[in-house]
This record gives sequence, structure tokens and C-alpha cells, in this order.
Amino acid sequence: MKRILLSLLTLITAATFAQTDVTLRINHKLGSANFAYDQVAQNNLGHEYKTTRLEYYLSQVTIVHDGGMETAVPLDTVALVQPGTELATSIPLGSYSVTSIESVKFYIGIQEPTNNEDPSLYSVDHPLGPKSPSMHWGWTAGYRFVAYEGFGGSGFSQNFQLHGLGNENYFEIEKDVNVVDESGVLVMDLNADYTRGVENIDLNSGTISHGSTGEAKQTLENWRDFVFGNYAVGIETNSPTAAWSVYPNPSTGLVTLKVEANATAAIVQVSNVLGEIVQTINLADALTQEVELNQTGIFMFTILDQSGIAIETKRVVIN
Repeated sequence: MKRILLSLLTLITAATFAQTDVTLRINHKLGSANFAYDQVAQNNLGHEYKTTRLEYYLSQVTIVHDGGMETAVPLDTVALVQPGTELATSIPLGSYSVTSIESVKFYIGIQEPTNNEDPSLYSVDHPLGPKSPSMHWGWTAGYRFVAYEGFGGSGFSQNFQLHGLGNENYFEIEKDVNVVDESGVLVMDLNADYTRGVENIDLNSGTISHGSTGEAKQTLENWRDFVFGNYAVGIETNSPTAAWSVYPNPSTGLVTLKVEANATAAIVQVSNVLGEIVQTINLADALTQEVELNQTGIFMFTILDQSGIAIETKRVVIN
């Protein structure tokens, strides 16, 4: 009997501390198309452009799982994401005691004090090691968090360069993720639409912005707010109280979208956790509309103004 009890305790202990490999996979996109260099893309201002360089750092990852528990990935897990080299970047995060993953938190750039260290401290094959072209601006300024370059304007004759950096621009992002089990590895899928990285930036006049202000800072804010899907500002309650609302929340599939008459809004886009738009609602038809979603999961309702600029995003859970 004692041996049976010991065996049972061993099984329970093993189950309690079971470790699962977790990977973050970023799918590189230009709108709905796969990312590729020299492919014609367009930002929200209608400016067509071609990308010739795109690199950015991702660091300080936290896994949100099992009802809101947070598990931090070791700080030395740093990725230099280079969309031009592959359709998706997989970042192994290690093994953790997780069962159900809800979202992921991470930062674009490098945290202090590592950001201000000498890159020669690292080997050339390390993400923080010396690179060509360089991803390190200098000891005081640190690394380039994002380097985005290309050509826009008439005949794609205007070169633009956007190099965002600066400890004050080390922004955190939290996104819901689509999780798939691939041979025992929990893979968190996240789409990245890089046309959103140049949102509201003039690409027709040869914009050159290197540093922590101006268009360079705007690029980093775009990464924070738009590239991985519009920034979720939180879940609304069941009562419509704002200038626009989506309710009930959570819902079993049928929700009411209500926009106040004085709201400066044109359309509402509904997207899934991968950032894919599943419905577009024209507010010219009616300010109060019923929206039916036939799949369970988390959906983002983003309201846009007459110029197509996102005003706010609300997150809705469909059970």
C-alpha cells in the first residue's frame, strides 16, 4: 500500500511540474500578402512604397497563461527579427509550466542597461553582436530598435529611412495570440503587418529620421499600436457607456454595436487575434447594428475615422 501511495504521489508531482516548450512565431505581412523586399505596398495615407531594409529587436517576453498568470522569459532572450530572410520568425522561449496561453507581452527594442553596452561584447552571430549594416547607434543612444528603409514617391525615386531608438521609446506590447500545438510545442502565432509601421508617415518626400523623436519615434509608436494589430484598450462591460460600445461582452456570438450620433467615425473593422479582418461595418448604414460572429475566441472591434485612422479598439470575447 505504501508503494502505491508513493507511486501516486510521484505521478501527481510530475503532472504538477510538467514543462511544455513554448515558441513565439511572428508571421511577416504587408497587408494581407506575405512580406517581401521590393514588393509594392501602401500605407494609410495612400503612399506606395517598396521596402529595402527592415530589422527590429524584440525582448523581455512574458507569457500570460492559465487564467492570467504571468511567467517571464529570461531577460537574455533577445531576437533580431529580419522579415526579409523568412516568411515567419520563430523565437523559442524555453520550457514552462503552462497549460492554456492567453496572450503574450514583449518590448520592441533592448532594455537598459543592455541597450547601452558595447556590441563587441557579443559574438557576431549573437543578436546583439556587431551587424552590417549596423544595428547599434552608439553607447549613449544604444541600439536601433527598428530600422525601416525603402523608396516611395513618383517612380519610387525618394529614399526614406526610419531608425527608431532611445530608452524612453522602449514600449511594451500585449497581444492575444492564436496558440497551436505542434508536436508538443505550444506555438503562439502573431501576425505582423508592416504597412502599419509607416502609418501616418510621409513616404513621398524622402523622409530621413534617425533618433528618438519625429518620424523615428512615430515608427516605434506604430509598432506598439498597429503592427501586431490595433492596441487593445481593455474589455468593455455589459453596459454601453462610451461614445461607442459593443455589448454584451462576453457574448455567445451576437453583439450590438452602438455609436453615438456625434462620434467622428466612419467604419468599424472586426479582426481576430491574428489581425485578420473578418468583417467591416459601414456606419453610414446605421449607428446601431447587430453583429454576428460564428466562431468562439477573442475579436477586436476597431473604430476608424473618415480618413481611415484608427480611433480606438475594444476587445470582445465570444464564448
